[in-house]
Amino acid sequence: MKQFIFFLAFFSWLSFAFSQEEEFKPFTEDTSIISDTENFKPFSEKTDSSHHICNHTCVGCPNANNNSIDWSWGSTLMITSIALLLTLISGIMVRFEKMRPYRSLMLLIGLIFFGFYNSACPCMISSFQHTILYITGYDTNWINVLWFIGLIPLTYIFGKVWCGWVCHLGAIQEFLFRPQLKHWLTNNKTGLILKIIRYTLIALLIVQLIIMGSIFWCQIDPFKAIFNIQLNYNYEITTLILLILLLVFSVFSFRPFCRTICPVGITLGWISHIPGASIIGLRNQQCISCKACNEACQINAIIRIEKTSFIDNKECIACGDCINSCSQCGLNFLRKNSKNKPVQAIQKCNQ
Repeated sequence: MKQFIFFLAFFSWLSFAFSQEEEFKPFTEDTSIISDTENFKPFSEKTDSSHHICNHTCVGCPNANNNSIDWSWGSTLMITSIALLLTLISGIMVRFEKMRPYRSLMLLIGLIFFGFYNSACPCMISSFQHTILYITGYDTNWINVLWFIGLIPLTYIFGKVWCGWVCHLGAIQEFLFRPQLKHWLTNNKTGLILKIIRYTLIALLIVQLIIMGSIFWCQIDPFKAIFNIQLNYNYEITTLILLILLLVFSVFSFRPFCRTICPVGITLGWISHIPGASIIGLRNQQCISCKACNEACQINAIIRIEKTSFIDNKECIACGDCINSCSQCGLNFLRKNSKNKPVQAIQKCNQ
């Protein structure tokens, strides 16, 4: 059902986008206001391209200054405020059983607004990169770091609800996913390899930001190609390869980008180590070892080793599916204390 809603919204947006193409102005348009001096300026006059205003500087268009990505103060603050507000609302909704079925609707809202309407620019990954640049002393507008910084206290209070309920990058992967097909990247050994890849890539990203002092990822970002319906300038082949990989793996694997590359998800996951942070665990001892939560967790945050299931709250996206699946109402949101381990056993089979 959610895949049908996604494709319906996508094609509706596509039709709207093409219907808004600018038409040629009539030939009879009055141009008398143009003075002769403007028509016959000296040929040697310099044209400063820096005055060109580009709303999608992340895409890598030739008129944009990609080494100094900055957005207008008002629009960036508005988009950031909406992102944090939706995260707050989602954090409340996931606590109530009757509200959890609306997760697909919240993802669709995030997909349409932050993705197709806003062309995925700016986004939380850009904000993460600006935060690294700001911390390391590079000149960047502090407004651009608010998105990522604002997600930290919200994640501490509610869990990674941004990832599981609002994020447009995760949403498009999830809507493309086909659970009826054979899944890729699902076993425990593969999960360990993916974690190593994620830590390696985030380290490389931070090194690139520190050395170059500029954001390069936005110039090859396949999500920009999807939401802008065009390949990024100057890096068309690289973007196309990444786009094809993203689309193919999203069909056969649940949120492959989130589990392999995304620096925001892994960074927010570290918050689960802090005492008092929101985590998912056993609220009572009524577990019957039915493996229902293990099978419900598509992000593979719950793994099964022999007769025991373990939940890794660093990987959990607070979708609430495991809570819904528990027939004994044993799983729920808890506050981390000194007894909670980062990877905790949530059920044991005594047979």
